[in-house]
Amino acid sequence: MSNNADSRSTNTSIGHVPMDRLGKIFDGMFDGVWLVGADGRTTYANGSMAELLGSTPALMSGRRVTDFLDQESWAAVDGFLDRQHSSSGERIELRLRRTDGSDLYGLVAGSPIITQDGTFAGVVLNFSDVTRKRRVDAHIAQSQRLEAIGEFAGAISHDFNNLLTAIRGFAELVRSGLPADDTLRNDIDQVILSADRASGITRKLLAFTRRQVLEPVVLDPAQVIGDLVTMLRPMLGEGIDVILHVQPRHSWVHVDPVQLEQVLVNLAVNARDAMPGGGTLTIELEDVEVPPVEAPALDLPRGAYVRILIRDTGVGMDEPTIERIFDPFFTTKKADKGTGLGLATVYGILAQSGGQISAESVPGYGSTFSIFLPQAAAPVLPSIRAPANEAEAHGAGVVLLVEDEPAVREFARRALVRAGYTVLGAASGEEAIRESEAWPGWIDVLLTDVVMSGMHGPAVVERVRERRPAIGVLYTSGYAQDAVGQGGELGAYGAFLPKPFSADALVRAVKGVAGAARQPISPRHEAKLPSRRETRREGENGDG
Repeated sequence: MSNNADSRSTNTSIGHVPMDRLGKIFDGMFDGVWLVGADGRTTYANGSMAELLGSTPALMSGRRVTDFLDQESWAAVDGFLDRQHSSSGERIELRLRRTDGSDLYGLVAGSPIITQDGTFAGVVLNFSDVTRKRRVDAHIAQSQRLEAIGEFAGAISHDFNNLLTAIRGFAELVRSGLPADDTLRNDIDQVILSADRASGITRKLLAFTRRQVLEPVVLDPAQVIGDLVTMLRPMLGEGIDVILHVQPRHSWVHVDPVQLEQVLVNLAVNARDAMPGGGTLTIELEDVEVPPVEAPALDLPRGAYVRILIRDTGVGMDEPTIERIFDPFFTTKKADKGTGLGLATVYGILAQSGGQISAESVPGYGSTFSIFLPQAAAPVLPSIRAPANEAEAHGAGVVLLVEDEPAVREFARRALVRAGYTVLGAASGEEAIRESEAWPGWIDVLLTDVVMSGMHGPAVVERVRERRPAIGVLYTSGYAQDAVGQGGELGAYGAFLPKPFSADALVRAVKGVAGAARQPISPRHEAKLPSRRETRREGENGDG
């Protein structure tokens, strides 16, 4: 049969039913119907089958089945067709290639075509599109894999940040005791610098594991994107055009603005690297509704979202690459060009903010990343941070320090004592409660690690505040999962200082929350307590 002829004009029949009558039946079916001759060439395809492949029945006629298959599926389909000579009812899943280069997954059932004299004339293939289901299953599997990796990475980050806090902290203490012209100061500076670089890696891991403490505000995403595009154009280079499309009426989102900028910059830089010869980066912003049928594939609840599209005209990616791009330390770049944490960080930031990201790409046709963020109910004024006090960090008062890592506890104690504080040290939550109950005077600040063996930091705070309701609270941790809510935000009271921290940052943070302690422990204990001035005097010369 000619490749250009419409197969429905043929006199072929199946059994005693002519093909023209069967064609009318098949064309009304939602599933794809594909008739393949004994030579493996197409003798008929209904409209649904042709549409799924991005073709037409006439163009499919005469072409081999393998022309529409991914090369890896050739052997599987050859064996499947061979087995149709003697059996029917078998089903296999095939990966097909549409005419635009994208992939299509189908569940295929076959039935042999046997002539009246018993000759095998071909096979009728019934094709069900399972691409969506497969994507949902793949997304669930990826989420489970990333969650397992995240738990492991988060635990490592917790221990690693404790070590970095001690390394950096004691290096600071040694440096502060050296003369200004001592050559060892330069060596210690390198230790501190290396610790800071290492902490940058742990911050990325914490973003991937969704364990960062967020400072979200309700903001206009168009303003964030617009301001960022101004910065991106010179950063991406003259060879890349940046096009911005913003829907005139779009909603607000509730996110951490710094984190949102980090997401967009990471994606823009990746797009630039995918276009070494130049190209176009398009950023689009629009409101969308995620219907129930789409929600599972996106791993999102149904509802209203703001979608940000980042589209490039670069080299694109194949499907195996897309399946792994959000894995930490996976990268297609050279060893000296990337750590493989960029997209893992993006994934974690968006997931922690209640959003999601998906990727679509075809080799040679560029890539598109779709960011989904829940629409915010109403805009509110963003909080404004007071500028840091540039004066030398020092203070006065009593700090109850709770830290189960001895090296970190000793560094924090020495840094606070040197700054003028009296420190009550505790290696566990239970010990901290005993210290609080035994101490007869004021305690200005409860400084507690979040994740400890036994009683965790938030539980310690609850117990201590029963008798000291006005005490200032400062959480510190390298892994803040238990100090924060599901969205990564702090509770109704308490500030947070992430590990690793410097002596100066620690003192400033303690000083910032110390003002909360301005009342007696409770009315029934007021007569038993010495004045704040007496408490200060008792602790002036002590190491706590």
